Amino acid sequence: MTDHPIAILLDSRQAGGIETHVYQLGKALKNGGWPVEIWFYQQYQTEHPLIQALKDSEIRFRYLNGNLPQLISTLKSTQPLLLHTHGYKAGVFGRLAALLTRTPVVSTFHNGDPGEGIVRLYTLLDQLSSPLSINIAVSDDIAKRYISAPHRINNFVDVPENHSYSGKAIAFVGRLSHEKGPDLFLQLAKHQPLLPFRLYGSGPMENLLRKQRVNNVMFMGQVNSMDAHWREIGLLCITSRFEGLPMVALEAMAHGIPVLSFPLGGLPDLIVQGFNGWISPTGDLNGMSNLLQFWFSLPEAVKWQLREACVATIINTYSSRAILPQVLEVYQQAVLSKGYDWPNTPKQVSASGNKTQERSQPVG
Repeated sequence: MTDHPIAILLDSRQAGGIETHVYQLGKALKNGGWPVEIWFYQQYQTEHPLIQALKDSEIRFRYLNGNLPQLISTLKSTQPLLLHTHGYKAGVFGRLAALLTRTPVVSTFHNGDPGEGIVRLYTLLDQLSSPLSINIAVSDDIAKRYISAPHRINNFVDVPENHSYSGKAIAFVGRLSHEKGPDLFLQLAKHQPLLPFRLYGSGPMENLLRKQRVNNVMFMGQVNSMDAHWREIGLLCITSRFEGLPMVALEAMAHGIPVLSFPLGGLPDLIVQGFNGWISPTGDLNGMSNLLQFWFSLPEAVKWQLREACVATIINTYSSRAILPQVLEVYQQAVLSKGYDWPNTPKQVSASGNKTQERSQPVG
């Protein structure tokens, strides 16, 4: 094993899909015996919503001050085995700092939305600077963008011990912003006025959505963790306009909750029609409404089969057991590409038969 930590860098204000992925990755690495640290590029509030989960799992973390010189200094003093960036801003600055310090760097591209304004600019810079890193894309759509030679690797989640839920609510879970389509979710609720809908999350569209006063939609607000809420949910609806491979879909299925979605990002690979959920044609709310009604009218025994199929899908294809070895292979490629040794483990040895440079001196 190694004393050099794997440093996971992200620039984050709140809990969301990328943050959930980072937590799952950190936990999987720690459970596998790898030293890991979560680095927040800067601190936006007293405590990030992810911090308590990191503390509970005894995953080390630190806040940086949001400037490139400190990131460079931290890389030099810490000498991580590698830097793994998540999100466009962390990707841009992380790759530049890694270049200047000869730190191996891996970047995961999550976002299916090109964004607007400053976000669009950062997204473009993220793509243009991608040749500086070894890259992972979480969906085929993202992999087809201007990203340098990405490895296609799924997101992953843990399956909880207790996933025998039989909730009735139809849920939206995500940021209340245009790209996530919460307005389409409310329109869907209007198609089925007798069914219970719940909307979890907050964001710039919240006030506008509340003003619509859809009687069968309950606004649940922002929650730091869905763990206490999954038991009340029977079906997750994803009405987004853009997606990669949303962590919320994996979390729902890990809890035995089928997913109804438009064919976005990696969702058509995740969802097997009628087996663990349903795909509805893009923007077709009538079709989605019909599928929703079909699910609601299914006998409980069939719903139980759907729930079991959801859990099996995650265990076999989207769990840490299935995905972490693929991530470690990418890490190994990044480390060896810089001429450093990849640490031997009980199950892994260096892919190179030649002696490579050890990181015994400060980088830079």
